Amino acid sequence: MVLRVVLLICSLLAAPTFARSYEDILEQGQITIAVYNNFPPYSYLRDGEPAGVDIEVGKKIAAGLGVDLEWMWINADENLEDDLRNAIWKGHIITRKKADLMLRVPYDRKFAYAIDGYGLPKNELVVMFGPYQQESWALLRDHEKTNDIRTLAIFQYEPVAVELDSLPSFFLGATIGGRLRDKLVHVDSVFDGITRLRNGEVAAVAGTRGQLQWGMSTGGDVNVTEYNPLPDQYDISADGLAAMSIKSWDIGMAVKQDYRELVYEIQAIVEPMIKNGEMEALFLQYGLSYEIPDYHRTE
Repeated sequence: MVLRVVLLICSLLAAPTFARSYEDILEQGQITIAVYNNFPPYSYLRDGEPAGVDIEVGKKIAAGLGVDLEWMWINADENLEDDLRNAIWKGHIITRKKADLMLRVPYDRKFAYAIDGYGLPKNELVVMFGPYQQESWALLRDHEKTNDIRTLAIFQYEPVAVELDSLPSFFLGATIGGRLRDKLVHVDSVFDGITRLRNGEVAAVAGTRGQLQWGMSTGGDVNVTEYNPLPDQYDISADGLAAMSIKSWDIGMAVKQDYRELVYEIQAIVEPMIKNGEMEALFLQYGLSYEIPDYHRTE
C-alpha cells in the first residue's frame, strides 16, 4: 500500500503541466505567468506579496484577458535558452510545470532566429514578442569622489563596483588597455555595490539603469513603498560606456511556439499601454524612468 502511494506521488510529480492555448486559458479562467524570483525592481516579494514592474504588467495582462493570475517564480539559469526551456517549452526539472507566458525576455531577433551547427533553428519552440521596455547599462557616480569627471579615466585612481561575470565587468577590465582592472571591486549584486557606494568604499557602481535607480531610492529594502529622489551627490548616466558591445536592449515576452493567438491577444493589451503612457506610469510607481523600446520607435 505504501509503495502504491509513493508511486502515485512520483507519477503526479513527473506528469508535465502543459502550457495552454488562448482558448484553454479562457475556458479555465486562469493564466500562469513566469517571472524571475527575487529580482527587484521587476519581480520580488514585498511584505510577502508579489511586487515589481513585471508583476504590474502581468496583472494588466490577466485583467485584459479577463482571467485569474498565477505566478511561476523562476531562478535565472546559466543563459536565456535555459530559462526559456525551464519556463515555457519543457518545464521545471522536477515538477515539469510550465508557464503560459514569460516576462522580462530580452527581445533579440538574431537570438530568436538563430541557427545551430546543423542549420536548424535553435529556438523554434518559443515565440519572443511584445517589447515593453528598453533596458540599458549605466554608471552610478559619487561626484565627491569623481570630481564630476565624465570619462572612465578617473577609475584608474578610484574604485568602481561591478557585478561578477557581468558585461560591465568584462568591459571595464579590458578598456583603456586594462588600466582599470586593479580598481574593479567585484560584488555579488548591484545592490551590494550600492551599499559600498553609500559607505564610501567605491566611487561608482556599474549595472542596469533600473536596478541602480531602484537601489538608490530604496536602499535595497524590498519592503519600501516610498521612493526617494537621487541625492545631488550622485548621478546615473551612460557616460564612458559608448564603446560597450551592448549598451541597451529591448525587454519583451515569450510563449510556446504553438500559441500564436495568445501572442496577438497579449499584444493588443500591452501595445496601447506603451502608446498611451500607462506603461510609463507603472515604472514611475517604482521610482524608475521609462525608456520606450527601439521596436516601437522604429515602427
